[in-house]
Amino acid sequence: MLFKFFLSETTNDETDRIAAWLDENPEEHQKRMDRAHELFISSIMSEPDIVPEADTRLWYRLTHSRPVRQAMGIAAAVLVAFGGSYLFYEARMERISDIPTSIEAPAGQHIRIALSDGTTVELNSKSRITYPALFAGAERRVRLEGEAMFDVYHDASRPFIVETYACDVEVRGTRFNVIAEEDMQEFSTALFEGSVAVSNKVNDERILMEPNTIVHLKNGHLHLSDLENHDNYLWTDGIISFGGDDFGQIIDKLRRYYDVNIEIQRETLPEIRYKRLKVRTSEGVDHILRILQRSSDFTYEYNDLENKIIIR
Repeated sequence: MLFKFFLSETTNDETDRIAAWLDENPEEHQKRMDRAHELFISSIMSEPDIVPEADTRLWYRLTHSRPVRQAMGIAAAVLVAFGGSYLFYEARMERISDIPTSIEAPAGQHIRIALSDGTTVELNSKSRITYPALFAGAERRVRLEGEAMFDVYHDASRPFIVETYACDVEVRGTRFNVIAEEDMQEFSTALFEGSVAVSNKVNDERILMEPNTIVHLKNGHLHLSDLENHDNYLWTDGIISFGGDDFGQIIDKLRRYYDVNIEIQRETLPEIRYKRLKVRTSEGVDHILRILQRSSDFTYEYNDLENKIIIR
């Protein structure tokens, strides 16, 4: 089922089962998921033929359980030893690198992905990343829809590029967070370590960032400022923060993170008296609303079967 998930072929029910499985034992099950992803990449390496007509999907089968790097090292050594076979190996790497894999994190969950170059990606709820099984060209390029935290493996000769609907983020080795929500026309990059360059796709704007700064896209232009609050990036530790948010902003976050339909049936929004609020995401949306009720005047009904919340 995890292999199907890596190929974006799971049904909604199967995705929910994976999310529940991750929630049962986050640390241990995330490790098992990482191992499954390594085997997934290894199976691609050992596949004798990849069907070109498969579009973005791969034909796969698991033929051995060696770690990916060991398998690649042995294959490269053998092929180079046979001289002309290296051309076959090189062509095969190019074909594999051209076939993308897409992964979307289940609602209410975040998952960690280890890419073939050693880069790790924390993918937030309902966010999707598309990447090649192998980085074979002069650059390492992935595409992001939603939010992700990147810890990029340093490679000065091959820049790592995060492509989004609005901007490209280019790095060589660093840690940063990207938000790219096209439906809400929201884009930002927060830098914690290293350096990144953010390029606007609409015009020629390009900003080189330093650590503890953030870039927002507003009215079609990039704006650089100091990063004063790190609480919004605690989601990688399983914590959701509502510091300084009004009721409407909180509801928007809950809608997006838990993929739940929230309907507000009142003329005015409740006031929130919490200045800082942090909650474990694993507690669920119902638990968060009960906490908010302690400082606000509202009631709500939660229909779990319809995944709908009505606030009055």
